[in-house]
Amino acid sequence: MTPEPENKNHEPEEKVTGSEEETSSSLPDDPEEGNESSDPDEEDFAALLEQHMGGDSTPSRGELVEVTVVEIREDKVLISYGGKAEASISINEFPVVGGVPQVKEGDTIPVVQTGMKGGDPTFSHRQARNRAAQDAIQAIFQANESIKGTVTNVVKGGLMVDIGLDAFMPASQVDINKVQDLNAFVGQEIEARIKEFDPRRNRAVVSRRELLVERRSEERRGFLEKLEVGQVITGRVKAAQDFGVFVDLGVLDGFIPREEVSWDRGCDPKTALKSNSEIELKILNVSVEEEKVTLSRRRLTENPWDVVDERYPIGSAVQGKVVAIQSYGAFVHLEEGLTGMIHVADMSWNPGNKRPQDHVREGDEITCQVLEINREKKRLSLGLKQLAADPWEGIEKSYPTGAKVRGTVTSLKNYGAFIRLDDAIEGMVHVSDISWEKRVGHPKEHLKVGDEIDVEVLKIDYDKRRISLGVKQLTDSPYDAYIKANPTGSIVQGKVTRCASFGAFVELAEGLEGLIHIGQIDTKRIEVPEEVLKAGDEVTVKIIKVDRKAQKISLSRREALRHAEKEQIKPYLNKNDSTPGGMSLGDALREAKERQKDS
Repeated sequence: MTPEPENKNHEPEEKVTGSEEETSSSLPDDPEEGNESSDPDEEDFAALLEQHMGGDSTPSRGELVEVTVVEIREDKVLISYGGKAEASISINEFPVVGGVPQVKEGDTIPVVQTGMKGGDPTFSHRQARNRAAQDAIQAIFQANESIKGTVTNVVKGGLMVDIGLDAFMPASQVDINKVQDLNAFVGQEIEARIKEFDPRRNRAVVSRRELLVERRSEERRGFLEKLEVGQVITGRVKAAQDFGVFVDLGVLDGFIPREEVSWDRGCDPKTALKSNSEIELKILNVSVEEEKVTLSRRRLTENPWDVVDERYPIGSAVQGKVVAIQSYGAFVHLEEGLTGMIHVADMSWNPGNKRPQDHVREGDEITCQVLEINREKKRLSLGLKQLAADPWEGIEKSYPTGAKVRGTVTSLKNYGAFIRLDDAIEGMVHVSDISWEKRVGHPKEHLKVGDEIDVEVLKIDYDKRRISLGVKQLTDSPYDAYIKANPTGSIVQGKVTRCASFGAFVELAEGLEGLIHIGQIDTKRIEVPEEVLKAGDEVTVKIIKVDRKAQKISLSRREALRHAEKEQIKPYLNKNDSTPGGMSLGDALREAKERQKDS
């Protein structure tokens, strides 16, 4: 039982002692009480008294009677009983609504005779009300039915409600939601459930919230039982969260899962639906037991990807709004559920503008062309430049192979330099085509961004939209110049630059190398080149093979040695065995071999 709240308006009931009753009246409360036989004299006196009082009789103690309110004073209410007799009742005996006692002159009210005081009976309106209400309250409490009452006052922790007796309603039981101002309920007639009732102490605890919850549940059940899956209903957006949206359907809230808000992938419910807006929805699922309704907004329309080929055929021009920009391209929203992407390469024929921001901005309304549709992966490729003339049409006439053209260096990579030839055409000089020098490490060794240079068109790949350019091709090749001056069979001088397991590399001229295979290093068989040669050695070699396409020169030290030997013994051939100086041919051969060793 909830403790009885303090009610400062109530005063203790007055008790009448036996001595007071004896001194205040010579008549007992009951004419027969205390006398087994009647006294004729007393009967005559009683009759005379009744005649003197106008025939009125005083109610017996505990008797419930109806009396009339004749006057209302500041602290008490005067009542008329038994004709002309009057008595007073404390003003605190009456219910108070908004600080005003609920009684007025002329009212007929029930009272209970509680005793005698100073020869006059005392009455209680509160006890009469409680007695009348107890039986009804007990029956309602046992049947778990509702009862109506009037909120009379705000007390600590809740409200006082007059239901025939003063009942307490805790603040938590006033409404389903927390009530900020309890004073708003004072004077209102409300309906509630009796949670606790103690007839002996005339105490009761009531709950309006419990009744509201029950009725709301009944209303919800009735509402839910009428709903059907697939039905279209109207609701008002209540609250949007990352995971979905709550919608007010009237008697309860429905829920739209995030994925059912829109056909747009990654749709943010907080931005897709405006709070308090009214929207139509399709019912996906109804649970009467759990009081849940799952809804969908996107199911009211067909999936745009099911008809994308019909609405947006490849090659057609479409309008959309730029909704996001990334380094690789821009996303364009065509309609709910359909967002395509323009790759940066499809934004302009101009190869110089590499950033999407150079062509479009977020929020722009643009016209673009449908390039490709992938329904399985839900991808839509769009293009901007395709709506303009293709500068590659007739590129062979503008830049024929072998033509000398002028361009501007736009960027340098480790593999080459990009050269802009005009506003829409760009070519590339591979690092190997920058200089005839061997082993160019990086284009920046010869070029810088912004340089205007002459280049030669080497190759055009129309399908890949590539033009290969060359810088070194504008000058004669050191290879061709050297071979022209030193054809196959020539004896030349060079310096060993490095040795490998298969031979030795010899620098013949600046930036030009040849290779002596290991079998061509010496006249005798050797296992490793270092047995005869080392880096930095000056050597005499013979050009034995030229590969113009690969620009390779094969050399032979062995053949050069044999050539030198022949040249040395040549003067002694077809002559006498000895020279004029006395050197024999054998001596000459031995001397030639010694010279070969030294070289």
